[in-house]
Amino acid sequence: MTWETQQQVNVGVDASFFKRRLSLTVDHFRSKNVDLLLNVNVPDITGFSRSLRNVGEVRNTGWEFTLSSLNLAKTIEWTTDFNVSFYKNKVVRLGPEGDPIYSGDNVTMVGQPIGMFYGWLTDGIFLNQAEIDKGPVYNAGAADRSRPGDTRFVDVSGANGVPDGKIDSSDKTVMGSPYPDFYYGMTNRFSYRNLGLTITLQGSQGNEILSEARHYTANTRGRYRSLAMMNNYWKSDQDPGDDKTPRSNDAPTGNVRGQYSQRFIDDGSYLRISNVTLSYLIADKFAQKIGLNSVRVYTTATNPFIFTKYTGFNPDVSNSSDPLRPGVDQNDYPLPKSLVVGLNIGF
Repeated sequence: MTWETQQQVNVGVDASFFKRRLSLTVDHFRSKNVDLLLNVNVPDITGFSRSLRNVGEVRNTGWEFTLSSLNLAKTIEWTTDFNVSFYKNKVVRLGPEGDPIYSGDNVTMVGQPIGMFYGWLTDGIFLNQAEIDKGPVYNAGAADRSRPGDTRFVDVSGANGVPDGKIDSSDKTVMGSPYPDFYYGMTNRFSYRNLGLTITLQGSQGNEILSEARHYTANTRGRYRSLAMMNNYWKSDQDPGDDKTPRSNDAPTGNVRGQYSQRFIDDGSYLRISNVTLSYLIADKFAQKIGLNSVRVYTTATNPFIFTKYTGFNPDVSNSSDPLRPGVDQNDYPLPKSLVVGLNIGF
């Protein structure tokens, strides 16, 4: 076993326009990581389930753009800092055989980014017995086979590499990406005489989240508190609900509560207003009357607003301790909101 090694090239350009009222920075990088140290599955006969090994090579590319502007410079001053970044990674080699690494419901395989979501694709639910008869059904003939109201999976492939009319492990495939198309952030600063306002926002666009938390809050069993969206579940042929929420069922038929599928994939895009600060600098002559050089009063709101379609607490689920399992929400603790009122005094 050896250390990981990295080769990287960075190229950047800085430019300014309109007497420096507009500044642009562009950075591009390419890197290659070889001899990756990753935990991989090993035969049970060894007495261990996973082992740390040098197993592969990953290539990374990215672009970063930063734009700063002085929009107004009179009685009212307004400046803006904006940044956007694009990042991609691709697994080039994995061990001597190139076998994929399965990590829960993520997979790392040659030709794909690290830790893509892996499972069954879904196509709504079976609305009636006629659709069950057409198939494809999960575990046909068994007690837990698909029934009306259960999730319908996509017949991707059979044992011979072609669809075979039934759902099994051969139909598992890449079902989503935890990586955004881009990340972005922006800060606007306004000032008018002694009054100041700063607004900071950040977000990501195009990524998906595998919500392991929803395995419990949307499990159809009724033994846990469920999300409100589960109220519109399939009840009968005449009352199919929203045509996508499985029936309420204590028995785990149709793999409705088994291994993860596309049903647990959410849109992870979001826009968060992360900071808003309003301040007022008391005039020097009044501050000096009480023996002070400066007095500034301010109030700061942290994380006051977020705009997202994600059903969980926090769409920014990038804090996994396992690099092979990005984008997995395990009931991550929500970011706190706060409102602070303060006073800065200069002596």
